[in-house]
Amino acid sequence: MAAPSKKKQQNPKQNDGPKFNKASQKQFKAKQTKIKKSFSNDAVVKDASIALQLEDDVPDFPRGGKSSLSQREREEIRAEVDEEFEGEERYLNKKNKKGKKFQNKSSQLSADDLGSLFGDGITGKLPRFANKITMKNISPGMKLLGVVAEVNEKDLVIGLPGGLRGLVRSMDAVDPFLNDQTEMDDDKNDNKKRKIWLSLRLSLLHSGFSLDAVKEGMVLTAYVKSIEDHGFILHFGLSSFMGFLPKNSKAESRDSEVKTGQFLQGVVTRIDKTRKVVYLSSDPDTVSKCVTKDLKGISIDLLIPGMMVDARVQSTLENGIMLSFLTYFTGTVDMFHLQNTFPTSNWKVDYAKNKKVNARILFIDPSTRAVGLTLNQHLVHNSSPPSCVKVGDIHDNAKVVRVDRGMGLLLEIPSTPLPTPTFVNVSDVAEDEVRKLENKFKEGSSVRVRILGYRHLEGLATGILKASAFEGSVFTHSDVKPGMVTRAKIIAVDSFGAIVQFPGGVKALCPLRHMSEFEIVKPRKKFKVGAELFFRVLGCKSKRITVTHKKTLVKSKLPILSSYSDATDGLITHGWITKIEKPGCFVHFYNGVQGFAPRSELGLEPGSDAISMYQVGQVVKCRVTSSIAASHRINLSFIMKPLRFSEEDGIKMGSVVTGVIDKVTPSLVTVYVNAKDYMKGTIATEHLTDHHEHAALMKSVLKPGYKFDQLLVLDIESNNLVLTAKYSLIKSASQLPSDLSQIRPQSIVHGYICNLIETGCFVRFLGNLTAFSPRSKAMDDQRSQLSEAFYVGQSVRSNIIDVNNETSRITVSLKQSCCSSTDASFLQEYFLSENKIADLQSSDSKGRDLKWVEGFNIGSTVEGKIQESKEFGVVVSFEKHNDVFGFITHHQLGGAMVEAGAIVRAAVLDVAKTERLVDLSLKLEFLDKSRDKSFNSLTHKKKRKGEMSKDLEVHQTVNAVVEIVKENYLVLSIPEHNYAIGYASVTDYNTQKISQKQFLIGQSVSATVMALPIPSTAGRLLLLLKSISEVTETSSSKKAKRKSSYNVGSLIQAEITEIKPLEMRLKFGIGFRGRIHITEVNDTCLLENPFSNFRVGQTVSARIIAKGWSVR
Repeated sequence: MAAPSKKKQQNPKQNDGPKFNKASQKQFKAKQTKIKKSFSNDAVVKDASIALQLEDDVPDFPRGGKSSLSQREREEIRAEVDEEFEGEERYLNKKNKKGKKFQNKSSQLSADDLGSLFGDGITGKLPRFANKITMKNISPGMKLLGVVAEVNEKDLVIGLPGGLRGLVRSMDAVDPFLNDQTEMDDDKNDNKKRKIWLSLRLSLLHSGFSLDAVKEGMVLTAYVKSIEDHGFILHFGLSSFMGFLPKNSKAESRDSEVKTGQFLQGVVTRIDKTRKVVYLSSDPDTVSKCVTKDLKGISIDLLIPGMMVDARVQSTLENGIMLSFLTYFTGTVDMFHLQNTFPTSNWKVDYAKNKKVNARILFIDPSTRAVGLTLNQHLVHNSSPPSCVKVGDIHDNAKVVRVDRGMGLLLEIPSTPLPTPTFVNVSDVAEDEVRKLENKFKEGSSVRVRILGYRHLEGLATGILKASAFEGSVFTHSDVKPGMVTRAKIIAVDSFGAIVQFPGGVKALCPLRHMSEFEIVKPRKKFKVGAELFFRVLGCKSKRITVTHKKTLVKSKLPILSSYSDATDGLITHGWITKIEKPGCFVHFYNGVQGFAPRSELGLEPGSDAISMYQVGQVVKCRVTSSIAASHRINLSFIMKPLRFSEEDGIKMGSVVTGVIDKVTPSLVTVYVNAKDYMKGTIATEHLTDHHEHAALMKSVLKPGYKFDQLLVLDIESNNLVLTAKYSLIKSASQLPSDLSQIRPQSIVHGYICNLIETGCFVRFLGNLTAFSPRSKAMDDQRSQLSEAFYVGQSVRSNIIDVNNETSRITVSLKQSCCSSTDASFLQEYFLSENKIADLQSSDSKGRDLKWVEGFNIGSTVEGKIQESKEFGVVVSFEKHNDVFGFITHHQLGGAMVEAGAIVRAAVLDVAKTERLVDLSLKLEFLDKSRDKSFNSLTHKKKRKGEMSKDLEVHQTVNAVVEIVKENYLVLSIPEHNYAIGYASVTDYNTQKISQKQFLIGQSVSATVMALPIPSTAGRLLLLLKSISEVTETSSSKKAKRKSSYNVGSLIQAEITEIKPLEMRLKFGIGFRGRIHITEVNDTCLLENPFSNFRVGQTVSARIIAKGWSVR
């Protein structure tokens, strides 16, 4: 240690910051007088002074340097001090004979303060103890030697002298000499945690350096600033000079992977003061053997931790030795940094006065000018001590090397490849207090020890001999494994949960949700502090352990799922629900692993919700159905035995089955499917019909026992079938896709809307195959809102625009201009549903109430009585059917004047079974047609040839007249065909909610015959208006129609509407139609049936070769 300068002697207040003995700065005689005076005081004063002395367990740093006293004077002072110390010791022993409590306090020091093994005390300038670093005396500005113990994402953990640990943030790991270096937020103001914050910046370590102070043979640390052709440019943290390491260095082979910003150590080989460049050599052997030369006028600011010096033993201390080095300096070596790693009780014999040794500087405190040194052979050879043991290891044959009275034991653990020194504090020797270690333990004996910790810098392990340390499976955080069951003691209970402690001392948190199988309102009533219970470890992350006390989890015998790679298909395990949503439940397992159980795999009863069956925190047994470890995805099922449909059952997605209603709930209809095992299925209200207004009406009349003749299997959810009664889906069952590979672009596919969002509609087909229709492609009129145009569950026709196999995304269009119906199935389903509802309404009377319909065939004449005349028409009653009424609009009176009570004969135009209402007409054209029926049947043979051209055919285009305007359809007459009565829908699948074009009675319209009167059409002639494919006549649609002019030679996309033996008929654009002759399908006519590869509804590319007037 350097002698104090005159400047410091003149201003002693400068050193008030540290907690070291300031009296050592005064003359020794004054201190001696003060000591004598203190011993002449009464007992109370003595007790107070002793208590104050023992309160601070941190030894003072003795100040060194050259003494002004002669050798004889120093020896006299030592003798006098020793005599006074012995007198003080005798006084203390006499004073404390009555009680040992005071002695225990003085002997029991901090467990992590191994440097203070022999109490405290200093007299004058001659130290009794070696300098040591503790949390109490460490201060900013100290320079320390350390070993990197951990490398974390945000910081480094450095092992320091005395077993301390310091932290280096990334911003302090290197000087910001690079332009791309960025500063981080500094949050070191956390005094409660008492952390030691360190800096590796060379600008701070070399703060006292200048080019003149650098000498050849010095060992310096530098950063690699840049990599050049011939070597590395180095940076010392100072701007006054720079360094260079040639590539022809002996360490070239080892430095082949040198990177910018890397730390390097090197020996100064040459100094170019003109260019201010210091040349280094980084040969490891040279660096490790380089000794700092004894330089004239060297100051303490030039001392660097890790610097090796030649030293002489000046004296032995109670827990170390004092060395002198570099002429002016003295420093101390504590007992854990001696040359011998296992110093015995007579270790002082090895350090005779003036013995020469090589030592490295361990720490420097510039404020007190205290210096610590190390003789540890690993550190002297510039390498860190090897770590041959792990925390938590148990060693049965540890040898007792030394017994430190009242302090602890030094052990030798037979580890490989080298034995490891281990120190056991007196408090960790036994469960009960041991007052005399020397009586219980003898040097050379063997003991059983468990590793408690490790000091990386000294290569010293800390151990424990307590019997409780060997009990249980958890001693350190590394012993904790997810899923393990262990006993723990409750040490605290709060509103967020309980803090528990394992027998080894490791603490864990039991969250509130995991304190019991059920929710706990007052956890303190169930969990008592001090109680010992069994827990299962949920996970351990960043030394934060969470456990559970849920009975089902603790006692579970099922396999533990603690990693995604363990999630094999079919694995059955326990988990707990963390979130419940409409699509399903999220389930957590151990170590942060989680999975998802879809609603179909929850085992719910039809019509019930997940929230009503399960709750957050509930423990569930689940089965892994599939998993992708790379993407951390696990699909689960709460159904232990997966339902398998055999081929004999014939039930799969897209199958048409029959079913009998089991029960009707507010949102679902549950049916028994007539299969081998009579499986259950569900029908949502929206899936009862294609028409929205019929769905609720039909459900209101459905009753258990009703049989559905046709139901389509949309999806199979474990043991439940998702069914639909929509006629449009059942009719196109064979064309509905269930996989992406079955989708063909530019085709028209039936589906239903499963979800609506602001940006578009989701259209679903079979299973979970779903397409998306963006807002721009969902409607022709972009001014409307999607929620005003569509509803969830609506039947739609979708035009496949794009199929992306990479992203598995399907884009469709729902615009009416390109998805309009090519048949009358929409209207046909309307009348069929109306008939079903009427049948259900009259089911109580076993169908007798519907016999009245037999007397009201479409086009026939009936006799009725005028009951009353109203503003909008005439009401007619029938003698045989008191609860059936007829209605004649003013337009259908045909100019006839009728009065109440008059008997009339009228023609039947329409029959509404559910309303028990018949629409009639008094027009002569309809009455004459009815009267001529019998006559036509007699002369049928004569007129057959003449009437053949006038008989209606399917797909024939006719001109019709609007007779009656209904809410959903029109009643039309066809004058060219003997005023035949037909029906045409005014809406379509995709336009059910969109406002339609208004029709007037008597208006002429163009329509196509789609179905002749047969039982499947409810005995009606079904027509399709040409205007159904056109957009509502807005300004934008009219403009689009004017632009839709196709010339000969144009390439178009068209939809097939009909396939005939010799031609295919198409529709395209807005209201345009065309046909392709059989000779125009292929370039060659080798195929027997060129139309075999086409089907109705398919979209094809075609080129216009000619224009015609019309397509018949």
